[in-house]
Amino acid sequence: MGVIKEALAFFKPNPFDTMLDRMQKKRQKSLLIVWNRGLGDIALGLYAMVERIMAYLPGAEITFLTRPDLKDGFMLLDGVKTLVAHNWKRGQPFDIEEALETHGTSREDFDLVIEHPDPTRWVKWQLGHLVPKLKWNSAWDALSENFGFEADQKYVGVHVDTETGQHYGYEKNWPFKYWHEFFRRVTQEKGVKVVLFGLAPEPEFDLDDVVDLRGKTNLLELLSIVKNKLDYLVVPDSGLLSLSYYIDAAFPLKIVSLWADPRQGVLKQNVSSPNPDLLHIPLIGQDESVANISVEHVMQSLFS
Repeated sequence: MGVIKEALAFFKPNPFDTMLDRMQKKRQKSLLIVWNRGLGDIALGLYAMVERIMAYLPGAEITFLTRPDLKDGFMLLDGVKTLVAHNWKRGQPFDIEEALETHGTSREDFDLVIEHPDPTRWVKWQLGHLVPKLKWNSAWDALSENFGFEADQKYVGVHVDTETGQHYGYEKNWPFKYWHEFFRRVTQEKGVKVVLFGLAPEPEFDLDDVVDLRGKTNLLELLSIVKNKLDYLVVPDSGLLSLSYYIDAAFPLKIVSLWADPRQGVLKQNVSSPNPDLLHIPLIGQDESVANISVEHVMQSLFS
């Protein structure tokens, strides 16, 4: 039945375009989009939704209602406003009216409220065509100066745990024992220091030349470090990969990404980075298992 529904949906008008067409005919301008899902979708889906809105409604007033940990991500989108629902958590029920009331506003202040946006279907046309370009404010470059990076030292940033495994039907993360071996080899054989990114400082890695910034940076600080301090980035399919890949600025960075499902994320987007100095090498695990990507394969890809 799912296949039949998808086939029928292909011939139906795009519901997002239908909404925007109605607004255009009524000369309406203000939209509220509720977002309580993933960080990477800001680049991979919501960017295209904003582009579509502006094409239908030049000068539109676009507001996103989102949870606190996503707030900084929306600063990378041009021409939007953000309202933060401070008690929202991913995967948990939320109250839109209550969140709006804390900001002194309500549904009636918007011409259209989109509670359940579906960028996967609504802006599917973007795949292979639209290059997301996340704006970078040069003032954010200074944010990376507060973490003690050495000027002549090479660094590789890693995201050891996407911390979103419960939202997917497969394992996104590389096994921790592989990370441990990778850290040992990259520090001892290559003289490169490791920088850990993530929300929680677990598990512990008791190794020299590993800088643990998990839980110690906000998103803009993290991206500033990626842009200004790293030589390499090794990450699974995650929000960090998507945002780093689509920053609209020129800076040298070599990314090795680790994949179980190549039909997701930036591989599904299937367009080049707007950063001309970025080199991306995706590694896809045999039998769609990220555990089948060896440490040796990562080392060779990173330093060849």
